[in-house]
Amino acid sequence: MLAVTDTDGVPATPRVSGNRPGCFLQKKERIHSRTITVNSYEIDDSSLLVEGDLVDERFFPSFYYSRNEFLDPGLVHDIRVEMKVSLPAMEITEARATMRKIPIEECLGVESSAGKIVGLRIKPGFTRDLKERLGGTAGCLHMTTLIHQMGAAAVQGMWAALSRKREGGGTKSLDYDPGILKNSCWLWREDGPFFEKVIKQRGERGKEE
Repeated sequence: MLAVTDTDGVPATPRVSGNRPGCFLQKKERIHSRTITVNSYEIDDSSLLVEGDLVDERFFPSFYYSRNEFLDPGLVHDIRVEMKVSLPAMEITEARATMRKIPIEECLGVESSAGKIVGLRIKPGFTRDLKERLGGTAGCLHMTTLIHQMGAAAVQGMWAALSRKREGGGTKSLDYDPGILKNSCWLWREDGPFFEKVIKQRGERGKEE
């Protein structure tokens, strides 16, 4: 664990706000909550089902300018997206969205736009490609936000499927595209030791085959 220090090098005393130890900002009345939950399911040896939910909730009566009226506390958005992802290519082969709770009925007009992401591969550049297909008036900002998070979670789902201990004690063959990792973050920078190790391992595996 990294120690927090003041500017003079003396260990700082953690500030506490409310009942949350380590919260450095003042906390008052909670007014909104957004929850994004993503689950990945192994369908078979070559595909995952990635299921995501985005839920927005307000905790007081609030005025909706788009409807010109006050509404009671409760859910504002409840959006689910399901997408089937092929392994190891990480290509989205099926996708659908369900807007279970929305503030304006017209939002349903872009519910089917989730189908536009079919064919996208989850790899570096996925965010750009997603915005090209669902950005602006082509889609729903909240649904696009959810799908973006689902992409990152799908990669974790892939690793879970590959590393899962199988009957007999083994794992799946690590047959994946290193491009998923390349320059995706500091750890997996192209000139770093970890990415170099991955490339080396794949080269050795290719020789064995």
